[in-house]
This record gives sequence, C-alpha cells and structure tokens, in this order.
Amino acid sequence: MNAAGGRMRVIMDVDTGVDDAVALALAVRHPGIQLEAVSTVAGNVSLEQTTRNTLRVLDWLGATHVPVARGAAVGLSGPFKDASHWHGPDGLGGARLPESPREAIDDGVSYLLDRIHAEPPGTFVLVCTAPLTNLALAVEREPRLPSMVREVVLMGGAARAPGNVTPVAEFNIRADALAAARVFEQDWRVTMVGLDVTREVQITRADRDRLAQLSSPDAVLLREVTRFLFDTRGFDSMLVHDALAVAVGVDPSIVTMVERDVRVETRGEHTLGQTVVDLRTHAQGGTESGRTRVCMRVDVQRFRKLLFGTLGLELLLR
Repeated sequence: MNAAGGRMRVIMDVDTGVDDAVALALAVRHPGIQLEAVSTVAGNVSLEQTTRNTLRVLDWLGATHVPVARGAAVGLSGPFKDASHWHGPDGLGGARLPESPREAIDDGVSYLLDRIHAEPPGTFVLVCTAPLTNLALAVEREPRLPSMVREVVLMGGAARAPGNVTPVAEFNIRADALAAARVFEQDWRVTMVGLDVTREVQITRADRDRLAQLSSPDAVLLREVTRFLFDTRGFDSMLVHDALAVAVGVDPSIVTMVERDVRVETRGEHTLGQTVVDLRTHAQGGTESGRTRVCMRVDVQRFRKLLFGTLGLELLLR
C-alpha cells in the first residue's frame, strides 16, 4: 500500500495559488510523503495559469520527477469569479520563479484514474486543495473510485466558521458546489480541513522578515509567494489553508476532529456552496456520527513546527 519506507503515497489536486505552493513544498519535502502526481484545475486563477504555476513550483523545488496533469478548465457549476485579488494576477503572488521547460499531461482526470487503477486498492491518499471538479468528474467516470483510494483529504468548507467568499461559503466549495456535493455524497473516507482550522494558520510579517536571512529554495519560495499580499496589498499575514491539508494528511493528531455527515447546498440563493455539517447532539436530534472527519480545532504551534521544520526553516520557530 505504501511506498518504500512506509511513506504515504499522495496524489494532489491543486489550483496553484500562493498557499497551494506552500502545500506542494510540504508534500515534496516531508519524509513521510511520496508525492507521485499532481493534477490541476481552474480555481484561484485559470487552468492555464494554475498548471503553469504548478510546474514552476515543482521545478523550483527540484521535483521535476513529479508529473503534472492538466484537469478541468470549467466547473460542473459553470464559470465563477477567481481569487486573483488574493493570489495576485498570476496566481502566485508575483513570485519570480523560472518558467518550467516541462509540458503538462493532457486530460488530468483520465491520468488520475490510470494512476489509481495501476495500483492495488487503498494505495493513494488524494489531497485536494482546489475546487473539486476533477474529483467529481473522476467519480462520474469510475463509480468504484471511492473503494479504490485510501482517503481523500480536502481543504474546503466550514462547520461553524463563517465563509470567506459569502457569509456561509468557502471558496473551493462555492467555486463548484455541484462537484463538491457529488464528492461528499460518496461512500469514502473524507477528511474536511475547513476554515474552522485553516483560518488559524498563517505566515506572518515577522516570519517573512526572518525569511530574508535565508537563501534556501524553500525560503525563497515562501518569500516570493508572499510578495503580492505583503508588498502590494500591505497585509501583515498570509493564511496557508492548503498546507494544513497536507499536514493533516500526514499527521492528523495536530487537529481535533469529529465524524459527521456533510452536505453541500447547491441551490440556495444566499447559501450556495455552504457545507452543512450536522453538529447536533443525540438530544437535539442529531446522530453524532457520520462518514466525514471534520476538523474543528488545530494545534497551531505543532503545525508551525511541522511546516517550518520540514522546510528547514527552523529560524521561524525561535
């Protein structure tokens, strides 16, 4: 099931913006992860740009062996407003990284299924840090997919926290609510790393100031992807939502979770894209059980140690 040395074999699905870049770095560097492939999807910016960004980041990290497959350009729910206001016009915060000479593989959904079919059931953990279009299309083409993967860890949604694109909806889920609904309806092991915990994890301006003292590729990457938010928009912190999803995949003990049923609102005028998590007790009519592991709290200091320690940035922990 696992790669040599017991590492978790991971396929990532990304819409590479600034926090996806940090997530990719963690997946590449962590000794407990073998990153085997990455698929891209439109989300933070266009599919063309997220694919370009993914190749640039992986090449910068020296992970030229990791194939990148181009997925869906449009969601099941149709066009949506991207997040370039947060990630910058290029989606990568204006990061000055070299272009990649590599070409992405076409039809990322077919490639994803081919990779999964080629291994025994339960081999791969899918870490999704983007709208869930590719995963929903994969399930449509291969209904047995839920029994073929070990787990899906996704960054998206919220249980109690407010949304970040509407009062109740988180970006990745809202961007393709129909796809998200299809994913949550399947009978597989899903861990939802939502805004309840990802809003707690960030790179601060003080962190960035310390990064200026370091010259490793990982330090340069983090410094570069924060340029737009810190230098152009004047923010004092950058949330690293997607990196937490990778961290939870490899070490779930850094969060507190509850198992609950999750449904996605696909028709509401004011609630489209809301993840409806049944947090009721038995006394209130709830079941206090379900098939989705929903992250409710995070140990921020343990996450920082995991992230910055893995990237060789211990200076940020002092």
